[in-house]
Amino acid sequence: MQNSSMLNVYLTVDTELWPYSEGWPVTALSPDKTTFDEEIAACFYGKTSEGEFGLPFQIEQLNRYGLKATYFLEPLFADRAGSNHLADVVDLIQRNHQEVQLHLHTEWLSEIHDPTLPACFKQYMHQFTLDEQVALIAKGMRSLQAAGVKKLHAFRAGSYGANRDTLRAAAQNGLLFDSSYNPCYLGEDCKIDLDGQLLQPLRLEGIWELPITFFQDYPGHQRHAQLAACSAKEMETALLDAWRQGWFSFVIVLHSFELIKGRGAGRLSLSDRLNIKRFNHLCEFLSNHTDKFRTALFSELDPATIPEIKLPKMLRSRPHHTIRRYTEQIYSRFF
Repeated sequence: MQNSSMLNVYLTVDTELWPYSEGWPVTALSPDKTTFDEEIAACFYGKTSEGEFGLPFQIEQLNRYGLKATYFLEPLFADRAGSNHLADVVDLIQRNHQEVQLHLHTEWLSEIHDPTLPACFKQYMHQFTLDEQVALIAKGMRSLQAAGVKKLHAFRAGSYGANRDTLRAAAQNGLLFDSSYNPCYLGEDCKIDLDGQLLQPLRLEGIWELPITFFQDYPGHQRHAQLAACSAKEMETALLDAWRQGWFSFVIVLHSFELIKGRGAGRLSLSDRLNIKRFNHLCEFLSNHTDKFRTALFSELDPATIPEIKLPKMLRSRPHHTIRRYTEQIYSRFF
């Protein structure tokens, strides 16, 4: 039985590979490209001249502080780069007691020749028909299961590019949860149309939607709870305000490569000191407030325990915390 006074914090990590190739995916990769070693070293392992700050570093920190995270892992890359790399990432995550769920970037369709899938890439899931989306999610699930994931529960569309058909497609594939709804990306990217903004979980099209958390950082503007997009104090304030209001869930986003910068062919990436500091601070903050927050996994979430929260209030940043973020980010560009 869940403690109703606790806020469930979903630390979600979009884990994906991006090739070093100018014009991709509009221009397909050269047939001569047979290795993705540089991209894998950067995107998954966060290799820099100062050490690694990717998945192994993140997971070590999470486990050090007794925290759980969901790695939304993109598997379509493996059809081009090699299924062994996908299996290695699945093993790294699962043997360290974190979870894998499904993420899809349909840009990889430009590299895949599979008769069950659309022949051409489109950037967003919502650009495909319902049947095509059913097939895409089924393909992603098969790939992750072949790589060692026993059971999948949740989906997130690449670039939050879902619509209601995406939710129907996920439900038809037996998934229980989606976390593609991001109010800050509504319009061109995210097309999950609703009456009003979604702040807390809602059952929609046969699946539970757990929206990305956001807050108002200045009048008329919203910011989603992404590690690289928020100052430490903005994140802390939003978490505490959500807990005080009795929210059920708070969904935070980061990426497998969010703690490095300057990725590119023929050079080592650099560590992103600001984001590393924010990540360590967030882990320490959550660990120090286990009376208020529990990091939660989709695989452990019983849909029957999700309450109906009537008209929760939008979270709001404090002006001095937002000003601090702008100052930090200007400084980080030069140091």
